[in-house]
Amino acid sequence: MRYYPDFVPSFAHEPTAENFAIRPIDGNVGEGVVALTDFAPGQLVFAFTGFFVSEITLFTLQVRPGLYLHDPYFMGKVLHRCDPNCDVDMEARTFHARKPIRAGDWVTMNYEQTEDQLFRAFRCHCGDTPCHDQAPGRLVVGRAPANAGVEEFDAVYANAEPGAYLHM
Repeated sequence: MRYYPDFVPSFAHEPTAENFAIRPIDGNVGEGVVALTDFAPGQLVFAFTGFFVSEITLFTLQVRPGLYLHDPYFMGKVLHRCDPNCDVDMEARTFHARKPIRAGDWVTMNYEQTEDQLFRAFRCHCGDTPCHDQAPGRLVVGRAPANAGVEEFDAVYANAEPGAYLHM
């Protein structure tokens, strides 16, 4: 079973119900993605897609300042950890395991890898070493950008218009 609706063309490595479940977070404060299979470090976990938008939503990841990829079906439900089990590649639109992921583990990323600021700020209490214990985001007041010196994304995203569907 697919997580993306039928109007989204199928694509290689898209997440399916055979490999992942979307489950409520303790306290019913939202949803997160749980792996139903094991992944080794470096392994492709899933690919994702979405719609380009000009505003941050709860389900976006930042492509570059002022341009976000909105995916309320799957990628937008990946949870934050300061020491996550996945890294995201926004250009390739993929998540890769950075450490072992076992069936039953939450799939996580560090929001600071992509986000200058968040749609809804929160205090992080993940308990990882180190845990930043503050609302993640590269431009949080008093913190240096996590990606200082990184060049802008290439022409793949340079001409993207808000609302455009990102076809895999």
